[in-house]
Amino acid sequence: MSEPVKRRQVVKPPDEVSILNLLYKEKTYEDAEEELIKFVNEQISAMNNNLLFKNMVEPTFYALNQSLMNYESIAIGLTSLYVTAKFNSKIAEEKYEDLYAEKYAEEKMKQVSLGKLAQFTSAKEIEMAVRKNYLTELSQLKAEWIKAESKRSLIERLSKNWESYLWVLNSLSKNAQAEANASGIGSKNQKEFGDEGLE
Repeated sequence: MSEPVKRRQVVKPPDEVSILNLLYKEKTYEDAEEELIKFVNEQISAMNNNLLFKNMVEPTFYALNQSLMNYESIAIGLTSLYVTAKFNSKIAEEKYEDLYAEKYAEEKMKQVSLGKLAQFTSAKEIEMAVRKNYLTELSQLKAEWIKAESKRSLIERLSKNWESYLWVLNSLSKNAQAEANASGIGSKNQKEFGDEGLE
């Protein structure tokens, strides 16, 4: 006995609106990533410009002193950047969460309007409906949140690295002082020892 012929299942392609929404989402994240990369490169470049060893030349005692004197102002600048970045990250998160909560409530009310059918709609199904129906709005805010949080994380890491850099500067300065005192340079030629850049 031959098997009954079964109809071929036709997979419905995504509609044009869904495709455009997905493309918009992809472009939104790409733009956010591009802006973030630019920000990262700017911050790293600024930090490198303030490093004592950027030219790979053994620093003089005067250069060490200058780096120590400039350290605090840069540390304050990083603290200011971190506070601002943290604030912006929280605001971006709040905007996303607010919109999501608003759209979730709206979607849930739609399900309630269906009467008894609503009781069979799970929270996960409502969540998926929200993500699909409001993809463009949510992706825009999500991208801003991710970008803001990444900036906050970068500044935090740079601040911690800058704290470690102070230990390196202090160690080099102490070593230079000890070597100068041992060789008598500090007492014989004070200008050569620490003031060679004051002319």
